[in-house]
Amino acid sequence: MLLMKTKILSLICILPMFFYCCTSANNTPDTPDNNEGPDQEPEVVLAPEIHNGDRVLATNENVEKFLTEVQYPDHDYSFTKILDYKGGFNGHLEEGEVVKSDKPKEYTIRWKADAAAGNLTFKLADATWSNEVTVDKGDTCVTITNLVPNDHYTYSVTAANGKVMTQGEFDTYGHLHQVFFKSNVRNGRDLGGWKTYDGKMVKYRMVYRGGRMEPSKLSTKGKKEVLAEGIRAQLDLRGEDDVLSKPAIDALDFCAPVIKTGGDAMLTTYKEKTKQCFEFVVKSLRENKPVYFHCSLGRDRTGTFAMILLGVLNVVEGDISKEYELTYFAPRGYSIAESEDYTTFQNTRTKWAYKPAAEYIWDNFVGEGESFATGVEKYLLSLGIAQQDIDDFRSMMLVDAPKE
Repeated sequence: MLLMKTKILSLICILPMFFYCCTSANNTPDTPDNNEGPDQEPEVVLAPEIHNGDRVLATNENVEKFLTEVQYPDHDYSFTKILDYKGGFNGHLEEGEVVKSDKPKEYTIRWKADAAAGNLTFKLADATWSNEVTVDKGDTCVTITNLVPNDHYTYSVTAANGKVMTQGEFDTYGHLHQVFFKSNVRNGRDLGGWKTYDGKMVKYRMVYRGGRMEPSKLSTKGKKEVLAEGIRAQLDLRGEDDVLSKPAIDALDFCAPVIKTGGDAMLTTYKEKTKQCFEFVVKSLRENKPVYFHCSLGRDRTGTFAMILLGVLNVVEGDISKEYELTYFAPRGYSIAESEDYTTFQNTRTKWAYKPAAEYIWDNFVGEGESFATGVEKYLLSLGIAQQDIDDFRSMMLVDAPKE
């Protein structure tokens, strides 16, 4: 982190999707020490600066460490490694340390102040996505986050008179495209980036999973961030007690089949609801509308449906179980439900939703020598889902994996 002393000219201005502008900092100033005089300026902390040509980590460091170091075998739920890592629920932390690992990395792009330049336009883009926002005159930096890993970005800040305040490009690396939408949509991540057995990779910015997305969790700025990310459809997996009656953002297509629980019950008792979910995702993608699906916490129902989606795409089954455990990095209340023991993380691949759901597929739909993907496909066909829907979903969701 870079420490800077500077005069605060304005409050934080949150901008759509990746950006918020900062005249002098991206946070409210720290409370001055008692020995500071009344005229002293407080010390504030900015996110690390990106320079032209940099290569930066997109994924939170704690999550990246877990994803890099842990490899799980297929169809073996006898152990877990997740508890060896720092989570977001106050486990394995030093005294006073706060970790919110479900939030992606943040960075700043900075330039020299020029009040005469007037309002500025900041643009960030990769090969398939771009976003432009207006930056107030006098501001000297923007903060960016929610970056896609293993991507190449270009950026520019341009004045109304055409003067280029700064421009450049940078690359990202990492294993996971995490997303956070203000003010408090937690445990959000893209299903993209996971590799398949046959050398494919799941596309980014197509299907997202996370914790509840509702008006009480989304500020006006957060709604802009969701739309700037490209999300155009919302699938609410919750039961009748807390399910939404309409989308959190009016612009989103919406589906809420009402599902009481995840795990194998979601695949059996609520199988017609699961069918409805899959068909909604396929329909949305055919209409070029990326989907955000969620239950309340983004754990069990969300994790079960993610298993089905990644499974039918032929993603390595051990990796699917690893993806399920990433909820561990969300804050207490997401990673640990109020009905559970607060001192123990229980949402592992070895119990609760993932193990019974995965074993239901293995035991009932995977024949000798067949893959988990074949079993998930058989399961979906048993629900009455059309083969064309499965084939189209794969076609829309998979690309050739980049060479390592």
